[in-house]
Amino acid sequence: MAQIPDAPWVRDAELNGYPEAKPVRCPVCYEECERIYFYKGSRDALGCDRCIDWMDAYDWKEEGGDDP
Repeated sequence: MAQIPDAPWVRDAELNGYPEAKPVRCPVCYEECERIYFYKGSRDALGCDRCIDWMDAYDWKEEGGDDP
């Protein structure tokens, strides 16, 4: 069976390493983040894992949250 050589970019990555990706920044707070949150069905950003706080729904209800 004939050996098929790797593509040139694969050999280059093996020899020189893969270039680091630019950090992702939140469009709201401009901090580096791992996750960005959106409205369902939209691309409008709410914030990121650094600038959005969350709470359990039952805790929110106990603290006086209103039902829709």
